[in-house]
Amino acid sequence: MNIHKIDSTNRIDYTLKTIELAGRVPGIDSIEFLRVEEPYWQGYRLGPLVRVRYALNGVEQKKAFPMDVDKGIFLAIYDDELAEKLRPIAPKIVKILQEHAAQSHVERSL
Repeated sequence: MNIHKIDSTNRIDYTLKTIELAGRVPGIDSIEFLRVEEPYWQGYRLGPLVRVRYALNGVEQKKAFPMDVDKGIFLAIYDDELAEKLRPIAPKIVKILQEHAAQSHVERSL
């Protein structure tokens, strides 16, 4: 039996920045995209991975779709049909994130 201990002294405390997607990205089938959660640490995005929260048949799900923003793709989607339907949505989400980042940059410089 393997026991994994978490060393809390080396834990990274990060915050999640959320960007609303509701109404900005078209849904597919019974899936509605709600928001993106980006991890930030000390004011910087913590890598290219984000979580895309969604609702299925109007009910928000506990799980999220993982997404690599740099590559513009959803990750770990094991249903080939769903993966194919999500493929054109990813670039739209990336564009929203880029617009949000540019707007935030302009607001900080004012």
